[in-house]
Amino acid sequence: MRPQTTPTPPTWRTALAIGSGGLYALLFPPFEQSLLAWVALAPLLAALATSPPKRAFGLGLLWALTATIGVAWWFPAMLERYFELSTGLAWLGLLGLGVLVDGLPYAGFGLFVGWGARRGALGPFHVAGAWGVAEWIRANGVVANPFAQLAYSQTGTTISQTVDIAGPYGLGMLIVAANVALAGFWIPPLGGAHPLRRALAVAGVVALAFGYGQWRLQHDFGHGEALRVAVVQGAVARELEWDLSSRDASLDRYLELTRRTAIASPDIVFWPEFAVDFYLREATVQRARLLDEVRSLGADLVLGGSHYRYRPEDSDAGRGTDYLNSVFVVDGLGRLHRDRYDKRRLVPFAEYGPFGDTLRAKTAVYVPGAEPALLRTRGLRLGAFICGEALYPEIARELAVAGAEILTNPSNDYWFGHPQAAAHQLQVASFRAIENRRFLVRPTSTGVSAVIDPHGRTLTRSRGQGPEVLFAELRPSSAVTLYQRIGELPILAAFVLALSALWRRPPPLPGGKS
Repeated sequence: MRPQTTPTPPTWRTALAIGSGGLYALLFPPFEQSLLAWVALAPLLAALATSPPKRAFGLGLLWALTATIGVAWWFPAMLERYFELSTGLAWLGLLGLGVLVDGLPYAGFGLFVGWGARRGALGPFHVAGAWGVAEWIRANGVVANPFAQLAYSQTGTTISQTVDIAGPYGLGMLIVAANVALAGFWIPPLGGAHPLRRALAVAGVVALAFGYGQWRLQHDFGHGEALRVAVVQGAVARELEWDLSSRDASLDRYLELTRRTAIASPDIVFWPEFAVDFYLREATVQRARLLDEVRSLGADLVLGGSHYRYRPEDSDAGRGTDYLNSVFVVDGLGRLHRDRYDKRRLVPFAEYGPFGDTLRAKTAVYVPGAEPALLRTRGLRLGAFICGEALYPEIARELAVAGAEILTNPSNDYWFGHPQAAAHQLQVASFRAIENRRFLVRPTSTGVSAVIDPHGRTLTRSRGQGPEVLFAELRPSSAVTLYQRIGELPILAAFVLALSALWRRPPPLPGGKS
């Protein structure tokens, strides 16, 4: 016999899904209610487990749409500015993101839970595995959206230290398992015959994770002498396209702020993404001024700017010019290093067109870099990843595995159009520091600039969106973490866990029914 599920009126199922999506939005800036994550999904799970599979599919879609609107309500204004859309079309864009990009993976998750609950074959870790797969699909689709993943709600908590084992997907799955265990006390298909036993098993894993986090917080990551670094936030509101009329004024702003750093005698000064709007490969007046100023300061300068290269006629794309979003190093002798990092994971529609010329902004002219190239500064190996690449843990991981001793994430948060989104980007970047146990320097054009330690703690950050200079000391690290070794293996394990529900024999429910 099929297990009996607790009857829940369709209206209440809908309310539970919408309410859970609203609670999910409270996990991220500006609210940042991290403890709420451990219960926020229980209403959704209750609705899914008491619904037929087709209806659970729709509820998963509804939950994702609600959460997307709650987290990214600022998104339409960004679309209006970048794509010159009307307000109505911009909001349709957000709805499309919520349904097609975010919604479908969680609709599939809902289908899985609805089907598994009717079969009586779901345990907390089966559901958690399905959630992990849904998050991975959302973050790695043709149009990917890794924004506001569940693990990032735990910024600043002890349990966030576990991401150096299983990455953000692993921590997200643990939180989901706890929500399943909670819902299982009221929903028999989730609690099985012994909901307390299941809850205690999950609580044991959570306790181990918390203990591991406490232990990791006692470790000191770093070796050698401390480096003095300065971060320059120029407060130059820069779009992806250049404004040649303000080129000299922008350079003047950055050079003037950089002169202020001399009081701290920094070893390295960091400028943000697109800090200069001239090509460093060309012998221009602006480049000469920049090199002279760096030479007089005596510190190495790490900065972002555009680069271009010529394609030969026999290339796949034919003869032409490729444009790249890059990071460069100018050493304290005023020499531009040949090594540079080219952004590898571009922003769809804004930096490149995933569908050719369809829905393509006029700034979408860039091509991706080919490899995780390291930069040399002060005898150290520096791993740079640019702006939105912070959303992809594999980018920073590959740099650390390649030998990066310090990480930097030069960014241009101006395009978000709202400080809430920039604050979340900082949260995400802090996880890259924990996963690889490296100091991370994050210079941005208009905030939030920061220096983050290997425990994900912010050592210093900009106070607002205006011009500012930050100072900090950090040390190189060559720590090797389990996450560096296994990468996204937890996602494969999650997939296997979810699939195991297909052949798992349903356990008996209370009353001896099966």
